Amino acid sequence: MFIFLENEKTYKKAHFVRKLWADSVLKIGFIRVKTVVESEYDKNKTYIITPNHVSRLDIICLVAKLPLFLSFLAMEDFKRVPLFGKWFRSIDLSVNKRNPVQAAKSYLQSKKVIDSGRSLVMFPEATISKIVPQLSDFKDGPFRLAIEKQVPILPITYIGNHKLIPDQGVFEIRPGKVIQYIHSPIETSGLRLEDVEFLKNKVKDIIQNKLQEYNSY
Repeated sequence: MFIFLENEKTYKKAHFVRKLWADSVLKIGFIRVKTVVESEYDKNKTYIITPNHVSRLDIICLVAKLPLFLSFLAMEDFKRVPLFGKWFRSIDLSVNKRNPVQAAKSYLQSKKVIDSGRSLVMFPEATISKIVPQLSDFKDGPFRLAIEKQVPILPITYIGNHKLIPDQGVFEIRPGKVIQYIHSPIETSGLRLEDVEFLKNKVKDIIQNKLQEYNSY
């Protein structure tokens, strides 16, 4: 995988290898992922993917179970994680929100990812919610980018992830079943930047309603 990450032309192969890695983690941890698709979506299109963020398991599920060629936008700290930091120096992106110049640079890189045809995962909560499974405030970034690039939003609701890999400082895996609910894509064609708040609230309501439906709120 690290060899494939040396060249952008082989990123797709690198992503395939990390899908195998993620799938292995799920199998070793005896974690079953039930994927529910609200309506069929074009797996060849480019999306801004906006999941709720309750656990490190979210990333594993996205890599293993979402049939899209994708990259992640995450906090800069991920670049310093042994081994996995390589992802965020190549196929994925990191952002330092404390540094406006670096944050702006990451935003421009995000546009290039979209232009390359890769979907981009942007957690609207930015980090794992401190009140899981409840949602914390959504940021504007994913929705502003989707409108600027006129690409659809693909909301995803994760149910139960926080119970199997809780965010408690120590990496712990518990066997069990989680649900990955893929909502219908939301088109942004024709929307303008003044619609960011509307789009953000729409996606938050969709995810929140699904959490309530599964009594996971």
